Amino acid sequence: MDRVISASAAPALGDVRAMKTGDTVHIDETAPQRRDWTRYADAIAHAVRRGADSRWERR
Repeated sequence: MDRVISASAAPALGDVRAMKTGDTVHIDETAPQRRDWTRYADAIAHAVRRGADSRWERR
C-alpha cells in the first residue's frame, strides 16, 4: 500500500505506523511544513522499522 504525506494532506498517523514490508510512504517535499510533522516523522520511522520503504518526492 502506498501513502502520501504532504503539507496539505496526510493519512491517519495510525495508518502510517501500521505500514510494513511491501508498503511505501511517499513524503512530499512540503511535508515538513505541517504543524504535526514531528508526529509524522515518528510514525514514518516506526513504519520503516517494520519494513516499509520511505521516499522523498521532489518536484
